[in-house]
Amino acid sequence: MSKRKDKTTVIFLDKNQNYHQPFQIKTYYIKHWKKFATFLLVFVCLLLGVIMHLIKSKAEMQLANKNLAMLLEKQKAEVIPLDTATIKKHYLSIDDKLKTINKYLKARGLKPMPKNQGGEFDADLGSTEEIGSFYDEYLNRMIRLVGFTPMGYPHKGRISSNFGHRSNPFTGESIERHKGLDIKGNHGEIVKTTANGTVKFANRKGGYGNVVIINHGNGFETYYGHLSKISVKQGQKVAAGDIIGKIGSTGRSTGPHLHYEVHRNGKILNPKSYLTLE
Repeated sequence: MSKRKDKTTVIFLDKNQNYHQPFQIKTYYIKHWKKFATFLLVFVCLLLGVIMHLIKSKAEMQLANKNLAMLLEKQKAEVIPLDTATIKKHYLSIDDKLKTINKYLKARGLKPMPKNQGGEFDADLGSTEEIGSFYDEYLNRMIRLVGFTPMGYPHKGRISSNFGHRSNPFTGESIERHKGLDIKGNHGEIVKTTANGTVKFANRKGGYGNVVIINHGNGFETYYGHLSKISVKQGQKVAAGDIIGKIGSTGRSTGPHLHYEVHRNGKILNPKSYLTLE
């Protein structure tokens, strides 16, 4: 068997039988020429493949850049001029609705949102981003105002006794002042708070029986009396619509119902004014 260091002399003859300078090559390469030829062929194919891939990628990138440029030109041509008159009309419409809400709030003795916080009335409208940000903050402040103001029914039921003077429910003879609304309900039905706030009192209190008093942080307090069960504790934070107890007949009561009061800055108000926005 030949060793790798063995060499073979190679002589090339032309048609006249003349030969050129002979040269030597390792015999190992001659015996395994097919292997080396296959390797060389594979290498050339791979190189050609890489070159073709680079050419294709470059062409695709050029086409993508061309399409992007065409798209940008098309969008630029389709830009619609800002219709400031329409935008101004839209925001003035929002402003009118906010004035209506303020009117309802004012009817309940609430301080309305300042008029100078209203819509944009200048001839120059300004950017839509500035106006949108303005109204977003304006509405957030209004939400905070409404969220901490008693509104709606603490229990959906028939009003059996109104705010003001009435006959004594026990004797029917003397006249007494009724400081809230009595709302009929069945024993154990749920009672909900009418605004966000903090529980100021949750225990038994004289004629109220079991009562929950909620401080809403803006001068308002609400009272929920004659409860059969109290579901909150003093100091607890509550949100409008949270369950705070259940209807009962504790304290000075002739039957199951909810006694509901609204106070503001120490003054007792008619809760009926806060049941609806109208």
